[in-house]
Amino acid sequence: MKRLPPSLDWRTQFAMDYAGEINVDLFAGGGGASTGLEMGLNRPVHVAINHDADAISMHQANHPGADHYLSDVYDVDPFEAAAGRPVGHLHASPDCTHHSQARGGQPRQRAIRSLSWVVHKWAGTVRPRVITLENVEQILQWSPLIAKRDKSTGRVVTMDQVTCPRTGRKVNRMAEPGERVPLEKQFLVPDRRRRGHNWRHFVDGLRRLGYQVQWRTLRACDYGAPTTRERLYLIARCDDQPIVWPTPTHHRNPKRGQQRWRPAADCIDWSIPSRSIFDRPRPLADNTLKRIAKGIQKFVLDSGDPFIVPIANYGGGSEAVHPIDEPLRTVTAWPKGGSYALVTAFMAQMNGGFYDGAGRDAREPLSTITGRGTQQQLVTANLASSLTSDQEAGALRVAAFLMRYHSTGGQWADLRDPMTTITAKDRLALVTVTIKGTPYVIVDIALRMLKPRELYRAQGFPDTYIIDRGHDGRRFTLTAQTKMCGNSVSPLPMAAIAAANDHQVITNQQVGGAA
Repeated sequence: MKRLPPSLDWRTQFAMDYAGEINVDLFAGGGGASTGLEMGLNRPVHVAINHDADAISMHQANHPGADHYLSDVYDVDPFEAAAGRPVGHLHASPDCTHHSQARGGQPRQRAIRSLSWVVHKWAGTVRPRVITLENVEQILQWSPLIAKRDKSTGRVVTMDQVTCPRTGRKVNRMAEPGERVPLEKQFLVPDRRRRGHNWRHFVDGLRRLGYQVQWRTLRACDYGAPTTRERLYLIARCDDQPIVWPTPTHHRNPKRGQQRWRPAADCIDWSIPSRSIFDRPRPLADNTLKRIAKGIQKFVLDSGDPFIVPIANYGGGSEAVHPIDEPLRTVTAWPKGGSYALVTAFMAQMNGGFYDGAGRDAREPLSTITGRGTQQQLVTANLASSLTSDQEAGALRVAAFLMRYHSTGGQWADLRDPMTTITAKDRLALVTVTIKGTPYVIVDIALRMLKPRELYRAQGFPDTYIIDRGHDGRRFTLTAQTKMCGNSVSPLPMAAIAAANDHQVITNQQVGGAA
C-alpha cells in the first residue's frame, strides 16, 4: 500500500472545510465518481483508492485535497483511512469487465469478480452512512465460477494454448482423461445453474449489517450526459433515512417544461478537421465503407432534415462554409465560381462483427464509451451549391462511391479497385441534397474518431477537468486518456444520486415539513 503525499496546492472543485463526515471513493480511477459526488454533495471527496498509477495521478491532479492511496483496495485499512472521522458516503465502482456480457465465452477471474466484497469490509468496520455501487447490469447474474468443459467429452478446458492440427489456430487445450487440472489452470466461466447466487449473497450481507438496499438501472442521458451509457446503481443506507432515486432531468421526447436529451453534437469540437475517406494511404475496411454509405443514405439523403454542422469554419474551411441557421451570404466571385457550402454530420457505428446498421443522428446521444473510446465515429458530408473544378471532381467520386453500393444489390464494391471511367453523362448522377429549397451537391465524405476531450464531454466531465497529465506532470497518451474515460463513472447520474440522498438536504426538507 502506498499513500501518496498531498499536493502542495489546495485546488479542488469544492475547496471548503470538511469537518465532520468524509466521503470515500474506493475504485477512484480518473475521478468520474468523485466528481459526481462533489457535484451532488457540494463537498469534497476525502479518500481515493486505486491500483493504477496513471489513474490515481489523474485523480490527484483534479482532486488534490483528497488522501490518495496507490493500492489494491483490500490492502487499505478502513480505520486508518478514516482516521477517526465518520464516513458519510462510500462509493465503489469495481471492475465490470468480468461481469459484462461483452466477454462472451471468455474466461473469468475470481479475483476481479470478487472486488465488490470490499464494500462489506468497509460496511462492517467504519459503517458508512450511505453506500453506492456502480456496475454493469450483468452483475445481477453474478454467480460462482466453474471450469468450462468440452461438450462432447466432458473434459475440463485448460488455460494452456495449443495449435489445432486442423485449422492451425491457437486453441485452449482439453485435459487428458483422468488429468487433475489445478484451479489456476482451469478455463473458468459462470455457473449458469446458480445465476445470481453471489449477487443475492452480497445484498443479503449488507442487509445483515443493518443496511436497507435498493438498486436500479439508470441511463446517463437521462441526467444530462450526452451518452446512452446504462449502468446499474445500488444504494444502501443505515441511517433510517429513505433511499431516494433521482428524477430524470432529460428526456428523449420531452413534454412541456422538460429538457431534451443532449445530442452527441454537443461533445464535438467542430474545428478539428476530418479526413476524406478517399485516397487514404491505408484504405478503409469494406465494412466501414458500407456503414458510411448506409449512413449517408439515411441521415443525409433520405432524412429530409440532415444535421448541419453549426459553425462557419469547420475543418479549417473557408468563409464560404456557413451554418444553416444564418441567412445565405451574397454569392461572390470567390472562391472559384462563387460557391457556398454546408457540412452535414452523423455518427457511424463501428462495432465490427455483424453490425451493418447506419449509425445514428448527431442529434442523439453518443453510444456507451468503452476503454477503446466509442464504437461511433464522426462522418461528415461536405455540400456545395455550385462547383469549382476540384469540387466537381470530388462530387463525381462521391457519386461513383454511392452508385457502386446501390447498383450492386447491396454487395459492396472495393474502393481499392480502380474507378471506372466517368464521362460527362455521369454529371447527371451527382448526388444532390435540397436544404431549405437550395440544392447542394455532396463533394466529399470525411471520417474521424473522436478525441479524448470529446469523449470526456460525452461522459459528463466538465471541460476544466485535467485529462492529459497527472499531478506530477506525467503526460498521458491519447490511448491512456481514452481508456481512463471508458473505465470512468459518468459524473452526472452519480451527482443526481448523491444529491438525492444527501442527509443535509433530507434533514432540511424534514425541518421545513415539520415547520
